[in-house]
Amino acid sequence: MVYGVFPILDYLFWIPVAFISGAIPWALLVGRLFLQKDIRSIGDGNPGTANTWKLGGHIPGITSLVLEIGKGAIPLYAAFQYLELPSTITSELLCAVLLLSPIIGHAWSPFLRFRGGKAIAVTGGAWMVAIGWIAIPAAIILLGLGHMTQRNHSITVTATLIGLLLTSLAFSMHPHIFLFGGINLLILAYKHRAEYSDGIILRQWVDKMRRAVP
Repeated sequence: MVYGVFPILDYLFWIPVAFISGAIPWALLVGRLFLQKDIRSIGDGNPGTANTWKLGGHIPGITSLVLEIGKGAIPLYAAFQYLELPSTITSELLCAVLLLSPIIGHAWSPFLRFRGGKAIAVTGGAWMVAIGWIAIPAAIILLGLGHMTQRNHSITVTATLIGLLLTSLAFSMHPHIFLFGGINLLILAYKHRAEYSDGIILRQWVDKMRRAVP
């Protein structure tokens, strides 16, 4: 391949590919194909997996979840079959941009007039490639603990991403991981900013335990 000759050109090929992949609103398309409805008409108006699940149940929900994760993971996995691990400042920066590309594509999709979703599922796909298989059990455990103990989904998601970033310390010390994770955290925080004002909403069983402690 011509673009395989020069590392920078490799990135300049894969970054827009990953961005366009991330920009495809699969959850919205699944809602229209399965349900003949616009998933943005319910809940928080977000064109993401959660609203597809709420509107259509398990089958459309799982379908959109797989597609939304895949649109982040697949192009990044394909890219890293061609790219070497970054070893210079420039390649570290470009690698971080590449990992962020599907997330940014989803969050500000040109197919939705730059009014994209909250980028939760596509973030999961990107982290699966960034740090490998460990991202899956780590995310499941962190999300599970968050949902079991409190009801503010935005705080759970944010805490999970912080947990993934800390988990990455044990598997990679590459600067691009920290740059990617830090900017990813800022994007998710911006997209969930309205919900943070609700604060931590403890589950009833946690609140009872808290009150029982003298």
